[in-house]
Amino acid sequence: MIRATLSELDLGELLRALEAARKSAVVSFRGRIYGRVHLLGGRILYARTEPGPHLGEYLVRLGHLTLEEVQELVERQDRENPGTPLGALALELGLIGEEELREALTAQVLEALATLLGEKEGEVVAEPMVEGSQVALPLTFGTGWALMEAARKLDEWRRGQVDPDEVLHLVEDPTRHPLPPEAWSVLEHLDGVRRARSIALLSGLPEEEVYHLLHEMKARGLLRPSTLLLEDPLVAVLAESGVVRRLLLYLLEAHRFRVLLARDVEGLLRLLKSRPKGVILQGEKAVEAARKVRATPEGRLASLYLVSETPPGLLLRPLRLLHLPKPLRSQEVLKALEPLRRG
Repeated sequence: MIRATLSELDLGELLRALEAARKSAVVSFRGRIYGRVHLLGGRILYARTEPGPHLGEYLVRLGHLTLEEVQELVERQDRENPGTPLGALALELGLIGEEELREALTAQVLEALATLLGEKEGEVVAEPMVEGSQVALPLTFGTGWALMEAARKLDEWRRGQVDPDEVLHLVEDPTRHPLPPEAWSVLEHLDGVRRARSIALLSGLPEEEVYHLLHEMKARGLLRPSTLLLEDPLVAVLAESGVVRRLLLYLLEAHRFRVLLARDVEGLLRLLKSRPKGVILQGEKAVEAARKVRATPEGRLASLYLVSETPPGLLLRPLRLLHLPKPLRSQEVLKALEPLRRG
């Protein structure tokens, strides 16, 4: 096992050394964020960060699976296939093909690596891969190639980015400018009212990459800040399931809601200082959280949504909980939250 801080050991150098030695290992990073990289014979199998997008989120963002299909896959994982990666299960069930899995995995792995390479402080631990820790996927990535691509992305991100809440509109014909292919995926969703974060999630590209592309197009004079701004409703989310948490972030941000994510009840209560119009609760602590939210001045005014299989019973009526049926369905969620735009 190797344990060191980033001041003692460069993460990229460690991964290249494991590739050269063709080692199978799990490299964990603990600092401002948590990260994990799986290598098989020196090649990268999987990488992700927390907080950060899950593979299921990328499969939705790229249009390969629906919100409902990802939730059903997660439930099937827990019920029948514990330990089986979501991507492998989707492939086994014929919901996606290998090319679709590769596209989503490539996006996730490169975003995770770029994020980890950008960290300045933290601890790195490398351990041999043991039985049960291997991510059983049919794809691997050359570690050197992945690190080079991730470093390129990180370098672009550092050259400039717009604020995620900035709203821009097109002022020139984009066909007159030499733009990278990725820029057209961004321009497709630019409408003068969506915030940069909404555009990023709709585009299917890593968020930081979209902020950089918007910055570059703004610097060229192709885009300008919008003067007429509509206020997007603020929603706080406390979800026990990390997949549900990220899927709600994607769905709501893509449809012009501002979203704050809480990791626990205490974190949610702190977020109430921002006065969200709505609060979505999912998991075993949802009712406890609802009671604590209602006990605060800000929480008394917010609309509370409980994600559950059955509607709240009579005993919970004083909490004025609105019901979001589980599994979540995109149109049902958006319809339920539409009143927040008028409140």
